[in-house]
Amino acid sequence: MIEPIHPGYAFENTNKSTSLRSLINQLLRHSLNDMMRNSDSSVMNEIPAELCTITDESKVTPIIQELLATVVTNARKGRIRIRAEKFRDIVILEIQDQSNYNGYALDYSIRAIEPLARMVGGYISIKGQQQLETSISFSFPNGATGLSYDC
Repeated sequence: MIEPIHPGYAFENTNKSTSLRSLINQLLRHSLNDMMRNSDSSVMNEIPAELCTITDESKVTPIIQELLATVVTNARKGRIRIRAEKFRDIVILEIQDQSNYNGYALDYSIRAIEPLARMVGGYISIKGQQQLETSISFSFPNGATGLSYDC
């Protein structure tokens, strides 16, 4: 089982409205900053500022952190793009890497995170892991069914 990068790392409140863009920026600036420097990759957060989530951040954030860390670790001088969309009560986070140099290691690492995603009602899919461009999607529940949440 994968150990969290920062055991015990969690945001203060759970089940509150949070900008997913801000959450990703916070992870990139703090816990993933050194990894990004070592991989010499650029990361573009293209998540709309108004896309918010209502979820238990203490459960979802470590999964997002591990996914980003895995992609950054397996990238070399690449371009990583992060996008997200919200469909009713589901958020789909997509991480696209255009420099995947070790698809087998990336696939193995991502598969190890899948049980964590399932524990929060989420799902991870990966496409193109044996090619230069890889796309990883993490879908997870977002608050109460039928309600719309904005920041």
